[in-house]
Amino acid sequence: MAQQPKNFLQRVLGTADAANQPMLGPDAPEFTFNIAAQELTVNGSELAVPGSPVRLTLRHERRGGIDLYQLRHTPGSTIQGEQIRLNFVFRDEVNESMTFDTGAWQGQPLHLPNGKVPDNQFTNWGSLFYDRAANLAVGTALEGVEGSRHARRGYSRFTKTSTLQLMATTGSPNMELTLFAYRPKDPRFWWAEWYQHRAASLPANTFPILSPRDIGWSPGERQTLSVIPAPADRGRKMDLVLIDEIRQSLTTRVPFEVALPVTHVAIPVGEWRSSLYRAVIVPAGSPVDPTRLDLNAKLTNVIIRPRAPRSRVLFVAPTDMWWAYSTNGGHDYHGWRTGYDDSAGYSPTVMSSRQRRFNHFFYSLYERFSDIHHMRFLDKIEGIEIDYATQYDVARGRVKLDDYELVLVGNHSEFTTEQAHRRFAEYLGRGGAVIIHGGDSFAVRVEILPSLEDPRYIWQRGHIWTHLSDQPSNFRSPNLSPLGAGDAVDYLNVFHTTVGYWIPGAKAIVDNATHPITRALNLNAGDVIPGPWGGEVDFAYEPEAWDVLVRSDRTEPEQREFGVDAYDPTPLHRIGFAIHKNLRLAMVCGENFPNILKDPANVAYRSLYRQTIADLLEKRFRTTGPGWRNLPLDKPESITAIRYRLPADIDYANPDWHRRGAPYAHYVIEGSADGQAWSQLADRRHGPWRGEQTDFVPPTRVRFVRLVGTGSSGEPVRAAEIRVLVKP
Repeated sequence: MAQQPKNFLQRVLGTADAANQPMLGPDAPEFTFNIAAQELTVNGSELAVPGSPVRLTLRHERRGGIDLYQLRHTPGSTIQGEQIRLNFVFRDEVNESMTFDTGAWQGQPLHLPNGKVPDNQFTNWGSLFYDRAANLAVGTALEGVEGSRHARRGYSRFTKTSTLQLMATTGSPNMELTLFAYRPKDPRFWWAEWYQHRAASLPANTFPILSPRDIGWSPGERQTLSVIPAPADRGRKMDLVLIDEIRQSLTTRVPFEVALPVTHVAIPVGEWRSSLYRAVIVPAGSPVDPTRLDLNAKLTNVIIRPRAPRSRVLFVAPTDMWWAYSTNGGHDYHGWRTGYDDSAGYSPTVMSSRQRRFNHFFYSLYERFSDIHHMRFLDKIEGIEIDYATQYDVARGRVKLDDYELVLVGNHSEFTTEQAHRRFAEYLGRGGAVIIHGGDSFAVRVEILPSLEDPRYIWQRGHIWTHLSDQPSNFRSPNLSPLGAGDAVDYLNVFHTTVGYWIPGAKAIVDNATHPITRALNLNAGDVIPGPWGGEVDFAYEPEAWDVLVRSDRTEPEQREFGVDAYDPTPLHRIGFAIHKNLRLAMVCGENFPNILKDPANVAYRSLYRQTIADLLEKRFRTTGPGWRNLPLDKPESITAIRYRLPADIDYANPDWHRRGAPYAHYVIEGSADGQAWSQLADRRHGPWRGEQTDFVPPTRVRFVRLVGTGSSGEPVRAAEIRVLVKP
């Protein structure tokens, strides 16, 4: 029985050559092609519409393994404006797209796991689509006529199909509409052949495209960096050069020969130090100056983590943010975020940056947030070695936070996966030490698709409750000293912060001169801490839980994020430096802090930063190990820490856990040697306390410990597995 036509081309050309032309075979998508809302009639290679003088000619050719089906006005036919409507129906397996023809180089899934269509306007004429199960790429191109600005898209969870409707008009004699199909040679870079086919019409700096298979490497591994070259580069001999970006030294050169469509360069990772590395490709044997950084040249980055911990301090690069802000949107550094929730980007496979550099891999690292200056400052602190890892390494469990006494989270770590969020929460709850930097830390939840182990898309799920820009106009913001604390509210950010903006032109002044950090530096209240302050800042929801060391000198009312959300007139100091009273947690605020650290003239700021690190390391505490005893003790003993477990209260099985409130507890911890006389050991009345927690106390002789307080439900607080650390 003959195959029934499932698309326009099969109806016109038949299916006799289906074995050679996949668009004519069973793997092809369903689509119809209408003009003036009517199906076309077929007369040989000429197509017509009843009642219209429009005549089109269909021509097929195969070029470089790509089947091209081109529709043009038939020579001598009447040119008249009629509406074109191309309607695709994709089966569920077709869930990847890429476009370069509507103002951006943009990739995204057609539908998300929750059945929603991503909020992104770039899937239109010029897009191509991938059926991973059939290894078939198909798409459209439209030239000589302007397409409709908006395509109509949809997804049915009942039929498991995506629909796409593209529209234009026939009113130009130069109109050329192309449908195409091919079997990609590389499923990871399935779009490579099409863009190489169109290389002559793309910007000159499109190729080469560089993409590491993984962004976190470790000595002893055999890693791969993929190169998508320009067609003319086939057979060229090149070197891949790896540069230690922090110390600006050349690490290795790997020779290779360019092959189309994708060249995979194998890199045996040596016993190189843990650091940020820059990868570039150059003609074979060409000299490379590792101290020179050309932001207009093609480069990409990886981070090498150590085989085993070799330092007390771990720097976690905020690679979820790098992925999000380096997505394939040449027109804008976060063009995929046209809507905050359920938007998706194609970042993890290959990344580009704004200004159409296409392969400036981490725009946020070099251009906006300048974390490289932060890394180089850390490298020069005497007596401290730094291990480096990616946020992705943390989420995958490839580094263990518990192996370190202090973890630094890089600048503006706005995005987090659930996995990384939970690992940091658990680490802090066990007594680990963290410094967050910049602003907006862990404010937004993202998910890696199709899985954490196979990153192809980054999916923004929405802000982690609570975030000021999500609140109604009458929501009362917290106040910072000396104005007093605001209302205690439930929030889920693991660092107990939200985000605002530094007041333009505001100075930073010392607020607390009695804290050991400021006292060690002989700073006085009101002293100005010079520096080019600015950008987004983290600030505390419950300021009574923090020692604010440095703050803004003014409290101008905060306009909500981007200045377009509800306006909140609550006076609000911004934080420069702050230390949590219960957690081993510090925040260094203001996105511009790396540029302050970079300048040796900023003595006070640089001293404050070094002293903050020293203070947290001085309170040395291993999150795991011997010495813990269950209560009650056999006799009074001198204890230095208390660990216990509160109800977790967050339902992580609910995919919307980050949008919902969760119960929490406020309480004090009391100890007694005899069960009769009790003294306060720790104050936990400020914070959304839940899950495992650790409190540090001056050496105190106790036999019994209890928690006194209530949960947000009004019920008495209850803790399980209370243990104490007995002083040796």
